[in-house]
Amino acid sequence: MDVDPARLARVPSNRLLGLKLVSQEEGGATVTMAARPELAQEYGVVHGGFLATLADTAAVYALLPRLGQGERMTSIEFKVNFLAPADPNGGGLVAKATIVKAGRTVRVVTVDVRQAALAAASGTAPRHVLTGLFTYAVLPIADR
Repeated sequence: MDVDPARLARVPSNRLLGLKLVSQEEGGATVTMAARPELAQEYGVVHGGFLATLADTAAVYALLPRLGQGERMTSIEFKVNFLAPADPNGGGLVAKATIVKAGRTVRVVTVDVRQAALAAASGTAPRHVLTGLFTYAVLPIADR
């Protein structure tokens, strides 16, 4: 199943956060989100829930092309490690998802989220802000 990048844009929560599907290849996908002040939490950094949503979305779009006709998937677990704060004024956030295993009923994806804009300005590597492991169950689409 080919996934049209416009599909991501049709999801209301993706539009709200400004998520964009940048690439989708055989083993993964890349989704971006602009960091902005309204995503900040009490201490002035991007809220972890938004970063986790970005990572989860990248994982989903890595796996969608592998769903068969009559299948859907749902999250069954995810774990994220926050490695560094994301600056709400620090430019774009890039989530790179890599499929670890795409079994018949369980699928696992790793995702790394980086913030590059401030690093590029200072000549350093992009800041690695999150790494996560996402697990999904594949289910048949129920008849209505």
